[in-house]
Amino acid sequence: MLRLKGVTQHYSWGDRYALPTLLDITADGRPWAEIWYGTHPRGQAQVDDSVHLPAPTFLVDEVGDLPFIVKLLAAARPLSLQTHPSTEQAVAGFGREEAAGVAHDAKHRVYADDRAKPEMIVAISTFEALCGFVTDEAAIAACEAAGARDVAERVRRDGVAGAARAILRGEKFSAPQKPSDAMRQLNEHHDDPRSLIALLMHHVRLQPGEAIYQDAGNVHTYLYGMAVEVQGSSDNVVRAAFTDKYIDLPEFFAVASFGPTTDPRVLPTRVSDVTSKYDCTAPFQVMRHEINGSFALTANRTHTLMVCASGCAGSLTAGAAAYVARGESVVLEGTATIYTVSA
Repeated sequence: MLRLKGVTQHYSWGDRYALPTLLDITADGRPWAEIWYGTHPRGQAQVDDSVHLPAPTFLVDEVGDLPFIVKLLAAARPLSLQTHPSTEQAVAGFGREEAAGVAHDAKHRVYADDRAKPEMIVAISTFEALCGFVTDEAAIAACEAAGARDVAERVRRDGVAGAARAILRGEKFSAPQKPSDAMRQLNEHHDDPRSLIALLMHHVRLQPGEAIYQDAGNVHTYLYGMAVEVQGSSDNVVRAAFTDKYIDLPEFFAVASFGPTTDPRVLPTRVSDVTSKYDCTAPFQVMRHEINGSFALTANRTHTLMVCASGCAGSLTAGAAAYVARGESVVLEGTATIYTVSA
């Protein structure tokens, strides 16, 4: 078992206290948005025992490229409205930018790599998100309840897809008389009329242990909360609103799916007294283990990564992660919530 040192990302939307508190360290005043445990070039985890050596060892040098990234995420305010490409779209987009000579660290770079980025969020705290679009009927009802009658009329005329594109293009609509909870959360931090988009989307509230899954093209923004995030090993994000990062609306419209989606929540399936799994179509498997005593795990896939979301189980304390090689068995003792991701 290789204990890991993750890479902290201090994005502006991050929570200043949630992740430091989880890790039992002193907050330093910066926003702590994400801690990455993976091998992606933009955030390569190190083998923890090597961090004090002259040349620390990176996980990728020990095990090769992982097909997923496991993150601890803490949002104090809404993230950008975004979507992620399919593999085919990522290959094409990355190829275009490479051919055009766009620097990999350029602010207007959209495609960091040529891979898809399916992602699952499992809540550690109460977590809220906007995920995918509702039916025309549900959107009209939400608009009418908010007093956004001109948006409701646009949905009647052009459907949710047409209304969503109009909102994101910045077309003028009257301010609603009774903004929805999600709209208020967006406007508290961004004061942006494009918050009307919330009336057309699923507003999901998760309790700890509950999950949502986003496949390619799904439009979403996370509003607040702390979670374990598991995603394909990619950093491709196509943004449309609520951010100071680069927005590419034509590419967003080309990648995003504006059709109605079902409720994006994933209900865990109990597989033992302590273990539940979260089924999805991504090429990774996510499981939660509620440990109280002794827990044994044998890694039966090529790559397995464990992250502790709460408590302590042996050397794996809250916020810590470890890699387990295929065929290796580990025994953890303690009281903790552990997530394993494998592929």
